[in-house]
Amino acid sequence: MSEQLPPDEDFADEFGAAVEKTPPMPPGTEPPKPVGVEPERHFVGTGLFWGLVVGLVLAVFVIILAAQNTQSITFSFLGWDWSTPLIVVILVSLLVGIVLDEIVGLVFRARRRRILA
Repeated sequence: MSEQLPPDEDFADEFGAAVEKTPPMPPGTEPPKPVGVEPERHFVGTGLFWGLVVGLVLAVFVIILAAQNTQSITFSFLGWDWSTPLIVVILVSLLVGIVLDEIVGLVFRARRRRILA
C-alpha cells in the first residue's frame, strides 16, 4: 500500500523526483486545455428525425408530381422511340442525376481520405 502524506507536504514520484501538486479547481470549472489540442466534439442525436421529415415531404412532392404528369409522351434517343408517361421520364432523369452525384461524391471522398491518411 502507498503511504498517506499530509495534504501540505510535497511528494515524490516513483523515481524520487519532487512532484508539484496542482491546486484544486473550483466547482463547475474545467481545467485549462493544452494549446494545440482540439476540443472534444459532442454529438447530440443522429439527425434521423429531420431526415425522416425531409424524406416524407419529398415523397409527397413526388406523388403530387406523378399525379399531375400522367400524359403520354414520345421519347426519342438515337433512332429509338418510346411512348411513356412524362413522370417516368422525370423520375428516371432524377434517378440518373442522383446516381451520378453519388459517384462523383464517392471519388472526392476517397481522394480526401487518401490525402488525410
